[in-house]
Amino acid sequence: MEMGKGRGAGGSRQGLGRRGVAPTKCVCPQCGYETEKTRGVPCRTIRCPKCSIPLVGK
Repeated sequence: MEMGKGRGAGGSRQGLGRRGVAPTKCVCPQCGYETEKTRGVPCRTIRCPKCSIPLVGK
């Protein structure tokens, strides 16, 4: 394999998280409030305006 092909030391290509797809929305796990995901900002850093708990990516 050539150098610079996006592969780590003996591993597979790096992806976009566990599921292989980046989240597009941030959702409150308690009440279901949704907001659009801002690229580069983790959902867990945003708090639900109704419940005040961190949102999760979806």
